[in-house]
Amino acid sequence: MKYEHKTIVVTAAVALVIRKLAQLLDRDETDGMFVVGLSPSGKLPATHYISSGQVPSVFLEAMANATTLHLKAIDACALEGITMPFSQLAVTTALLGCAIGTGKASVVIDGVPTIIDEGPHEMIARLNLKLVR
Repeated sequence: MKYEHKTIVVTAAVALVIRKLAQLLDRDETDGMFVVGLSPSGKLPATHYISSGQVPSVFLEAMANATTLHLKAIDACALEGITMPFSQLAVTTALLGCAIGTGKASVVIDGVPTIIDEGPHEMIARLNLKLVR
């Protein structure tokens, strides 16, 4: 299996859907995603959830297109003998609540725009969020 290191932030409103879709596509590799809460104040309730690390490429590729994600999830459900729990609209809406880090960030250092690698902490700061404590 191929993996990519990514940071993904999802809104609280879609976290359950995205978490379940990730599990449908690769339960062994995606259990535990999107459980770390974020909010603008760093206090509850969490407004967003983050996952950062090695992510199966099949999940990332599917997340690039709502129709692809929906169809791959339907196929995964069929393999497990279950009914797909989400409509195409629910999947499309869920993806609208996702931000996937590009791995790069533009910052200004000594007045010079500079591209740096964006890690989870940089992405959290860029989105004006804090870890919920």
